[in-house]
Amino acid sequence: MKSAAAILFACSMWAGAQALDGSAQVIAKFAKPPAAYSTLPFFVWNGELSEKEIDRVISDYASQNVQGFFIHPRPGLITPYLTERWFQLIRYTVDQAKKRGMVVWLYDENSYPSGFAGGHVPAEMPESYNQGQALVVRESGPCFILLRRTAGGFEDVTGKAQPGPGTYCFGVEQYPARGWNAGFPYVDLLKPGVTQKFIDVTMRGYEKALGADFGGIVPGIFTDEPNINPPGRQSIKYTPDLFEQFHQRWGYDLKVNLPLLYEETGDWKTLRHNYYATLLDLFIERWSKPWHEYTEKKKVAWTGHYWEHGWPNPIEGPDNMAMYAWHQVPAIDMLFNQFNEGVNAQFGNVRSVKELASVANQFGRKRTLSETYGGGGWELRFEDMKRLGDWQAVLGVNMVNQHLSFQTIAGARKYDYPQSFTYHTPWWSQYHVQATYFQRLSWALAQGEQVNHILIFEPTTSAWMYAGPKANARMKEIGAEFQTYITDLEHRQVEYDLASENIVKDHGKVAGKTFVVGKRTYDVVVLPPGTENVDAATAKLLTQYLSAGGKLISLGAESLSVDGKPGALIVKRNAETLENPQFSQKTGDLLFHQRRKLADGELWFFANSSLEQTASAKVKLTGRSLVKLDLLTGATAPYPASMENGAMVLNLELAPAGSLLLIAKNSAGPAARPAAAKQETVLAGGALEVLRTLPNSVRIDYCDLKLNGQTEKDVYFYLAQDKVFKAHGFKDGNPWNTAVQFKSNTLDRDRFEPGTGFEATYWFDVDGGLKTAGLQAVVERPALYEVTVNGAPATHKPGEWWLDVDFGSYDIGALVKPGRNSITVTARKMSVHAELEPIYLVGDFSAIPAERGFKLAAPSALKTGAWKTQGLPFYGHTVSYAKTYKLRQGGSYKVKLGQWAGTVAEVKVNGKSAGIIGAQPYELEVGSLVKSGENKVEVVVYGSLKNTLGPHHGKINRGITGPFSFRNAPARMPAGREYDQLDYGLMEEFQLAELK
Repeated sequence: MKSAAAILFACSMWAGAQALDGSAQVIAKFAKPPAAYSTLPFFVWNGELSEKEIDRVISDYASQNVQGFFIHPRPGLITPYLTERWFQLIRYTVDQAKKRGMVVWLYDENSYPSGFAGGHVPAEMPESYNQGQALVVRESGPCFILLRRTAGGFEDVTGKAQPGPGTYCFGVEQYPARGWNAGFPYVDLLKPGVTQKFIDVTMRGYEKALGADFGGIVPGIFTDEPNINPPGRQSIKYTPDLFEQFHQRWGYDLKVNLPLLYEETGDWKTLRHNYYATLLDLFIERWSKPWHEYTEKKKVAWTGHYWEHGWPNPIEGPDNMAMYAWHQVPAIDMLFNQFNEGVNAQFGNVRSVKELASVANQFGRKRTLSETYGGGGWELRFEDMKRLGDWQAVLGVNMVNQHLSFQTIAGARKYDYPQSFTYHTPWWSQYHVQATYFQRLSWALAQGEQVNHILIFEPTTSAWMYAGPKANARMKEIGAEFQTYITDLEHRQVEYDLASENIVKDHGKVAGKTFVVGKRTYDVVVLPPGTENVDAATAKLLTQYLSAGGKLISLGAESLSVDGKPGALIVKRNAETLENPQFSQKTGDLLFHQRRKLADGELWFFANSSLEQTASAKVKLTGRSLVKLDLLTGATAPYPASMENGAMVLNLELAPAGSLLLIAKNSAGPAARPAAAKQETVLAGGALEVLRTLPNSVRIDYCDLKLNGQTEKDVYFYLAQDKVFKAHGFKDGNPWNTAVQFKSNTLDRDRFEPGTGFEATYWFDVDGGLKTAGLQAVVERPALYEVTVNGAPATHKPGEWWLDVDFGSYDIGALVKPGRNSITVTARKMSVHAELEPIYLVGDFSAIPAERGFKLAAPSALKTGAWKTQGLPFYGHTVSYAKTYKLRQGGSYKVKLGQWAGTVAEVKVNGKSAGIIGAQPYELEVGSLVKSGENKVEVVVYGSLKNTLGPHHGKINRGITGPFSFRNAPARMPAGREYDQLDYGLMEEFQLAELK
């Protein structure tokens, strides 16, 4: 194998360039960066794949300036994985993407976590799992290891005694066979040869199918959450040669000291440190290195992420930073839409992103990726996407991987951690604005270098001393102390990198009074709060650094353990406060910045991550002129700055969720033209016209279920679906939701006889004043069912659908009557595809809350205010608000929104789009489209599928939505007013202001 040092200098297209980029190079491609800098959504293959489906999705991407994607097998996948048909479709996808100048990345697993190859690895290599992955304490035998307490510790009495008082009986356990792992146990990634088998099984078909495109238009591979988390509660990770490997590293016997992972006696801190250090070594040697060697050989990039949100708990992987070092494109995930700066949070967790950025800086990696947005809910707004994306970018991410783009939302697939970046989503036609924004930002933040001069050691090895099946509370305290410290530094604009001791061991050195890690040199080293231990290699370098006169700030313990041995290094505390003298007069709690060195200046990106507060600061910049790079338009222009005492000063002010990208050039440039003071005059227009632009809809999510001759009334659809599948032999319920298909084993069960099906009846009420012409019912996968309305057959017309191509529409207006109505779907024989879902009613009506669900009534005129109070509680698409104004061509006009709620708003003038309003201050200039005379100014508010698809019931956790969010509901259909739905709409009329 390669030495660890070799990875630093490996030749890779993703490594940093030798010469710094100049501002001219940054600007030259800023407006239209190459496709490699595009946002890259997960193209989720979660149904029956076809060339037609692939064409549709790729065409959709192209229409929204999405120039690349990851192919991601996902729960619900029907096309068998890694078959000849699979690789035909892979080849077809790459060919179609190539025609459009796109890039296509691969994903290494069928669902997640990576390592089992959709069941193929355990099927072909039983030893990958059947020797156990955990040791668990048992009260009685059989005992794989039996230890007996002695006066000085423990002795091994395996096979010589029976478990009882004073003994530890350890049994071996393996991961359970789970549908999620294709019916097999998860594999042991610490066992030699398992990773090589995984690479061979997953990649050989791609190599053959892609040929020369592998490493070209297909630049790399994504891995997802591989881990060494042991099975069983309060278990410890085991692999067959664990004891041998431990002894080689530490010179003593782990086996007879296993109780110290549970007890705080003897040298328990030393033992725990050494145990987790061994696991880290094995994880790197047996997972990271084989993958790195493979990707270097094939000249492709390895990206993807581990489970970075559990730190400082080492159970999933002892040190994620150490793992990032082996990726050409290191990556993290940042899911959901809740901003929290805590140690185990996702968005808001400074540590997670700084770990990533620091490793990239130290290894000269030009690109860093984040899997982002997933589980934020159907209601995720453009402002949320911008804010969350800006926050990651300013901390060090320059490659956006959207989670997810569903091929289909049929069945349970629609609940798989939505959002979805597809045609299903109401705002999709406007997404090109976001896609282009982040493509430009990714390009800019991949140029030059981020050069920080402060190095902060992460106290990972200190936390190891307190970890274990029954972790000491100090483990979490160390994490919290460190998190608070670095988050405070970030708020105070201090520029720093983090250090992994594992990386420092192989790539650290002292050069004069500086501390070097890989390609970065640091003038200040910090041992942060929580530091109680350093590894031997770190201790040696710190001693050398201090002897050379290096500056060390120590905020941890004065008496430090070394490799878990207490008191081996004494470091005097030095509680110096770090500041950034370039920033002053700061306001706002969530202002962040990134500074990058260019050949002829510096690139600065500023982001305000607050949704409520304006952020401001006075910033001293090195240089003689400023250029703004407008991320929305692609334009560049001089930006105002002043000179104070020989320094250029920027008076920064950012609206909530605002951002600013600048280049400070060393050379003089044209001065920014001062903005002329303009007076705004709000103009009076005609009466406001409010129109729904698409048919209304209602979701009926309870039914009467007839199954095996028995009828159960008023059953929530999820429970009904679960009952149907379990009654037909699927013990875990819907196999497309709870399992990964191994080969074609789920499809092979689709051999049900006639009469084995079920019947579901959905009820709804219609007011006598409603004209039902044009009313439609929507049933998913219509080919599986017979549909009747009030007992009369309804017919699906091929090719007619609503929301998803798998959602068939039925014209039922003539079959509906005033009062109570029923829609019955009947499966004459069971099918593995018969996922019993809600049905939808679509048409021109109002949905009025009733004591049970909603009643359909005649539509009413719309006005300002929430849609859901105006008969549109499930409506998630667009509503138009229009006024007529008498204006003059050549004038300067601005549309301003007051109180409103939506995912985004589009502004039109005389039927032509003037652009979108997606972030504060919620205004848009429209003068270029104005003509003299009467002008129709229109604001189109976009809703979301949250109100249409839910979740509607149970405990709603805003910002976190997954399959679990849709499973709980009242025992009987609740009143309409109890459905959880958001307020969308203009709450007050928009304003048109003239600027003079």
